[in-house]
Amino acid sequence: MRDILEEITETLEIVEDEEALKSISEADEDVKAGKVRDYDEFKGELNRSGEI
Repeated sequence: MRDILEEITETLEIVEDEEALKSISEADEDVKAGKVRDYDEFKGELNRSGEI
């Protein structure tokens, strides 16, 4: 029960945060537009660039 209450509280905090909602909306638009990379591809790019 406590986990459910924590999840509800976190959801409410996000819904009240206009900046967070804007970021989520922008990310959703990026996904719809195909502006995403596969995790392994992204990790490979970081490895090649020496960032990780």
